[in-house]
Amino acid sequence: MLRKTLFLAAAALFVQSACADVLYTWQPVEHSPSVPDGLRLELVFTDAAVARGRLALDVVNGCAQGYCEQQQDSLVALRYWYGGADGTRQWNRIDYAYRDETRYGYDRLAMTLDFLADGRLSGTIRANDGSSDFYLKSDGAVFTMLSAHSDQPNGCGFAYPSCAGERGLLSSAANIAAPLQPEAGQVPEPGTPAILAGGALAGWLARRRAALSGRKR
Repeated sequence: MLRKTLFLAAAALFVQSACADVLYTWQPVEHSPSVPDGLRLELVFTDAAVARGRLALDVVNGCAQGYCEQQQDSLVALRYWYGGADGTRQWNRIDYAYRDETRYGYDRLAMTLDFLADGRLSGTIRANDGSSDFYLKSDGAVFTMLSAHSDQPNGCGFAYPSCAGERGLLSSAANIAAPLQPEAGQVPEPGTPAILAGGALAGWLARRRAALSGRKR
């Protein structure tokens, strides 16, 4: 039973590393008065896309005009909206989920991105869902909102007609949550999956040693 538990723990670790998606979120650096509060941007990529290091993607969905979005296996989702100071609103929301069924309408998403070694992105991102759009470009890892528009009255619509100038980083969740590097001589604490797998392995070795000891007697 313990051997089976050990095998399952190892398999779970393998699946976790092989199938994980990577989430990047907007981390504000400098707020622009021409942009409403509460910019939210989330991008989810497959770990294979991140491992390749660079992504060039230009996807057009025009099913109403007879051509639908091209197949791609890099971007899982993109979500963009303005949440206001309290974070409860969702103005100008753009939501691309490429594992869902194709929507009928017209929208376009174009990006050229580098996945940096420190868990951040650099490059350009353009998105337009027919109702709202935005254009981001980075200098190094710092992105600047060059333009954003919407048909909606709030957000980058009638309330903020000249949205531009917001600056921020797009950082992976692992990078945001990562602890500080340990000082010289210190050993970092292992993660929970590693602890469980290590415990199972130690238990199996102890039982194996006891069984061998019993046979020798």
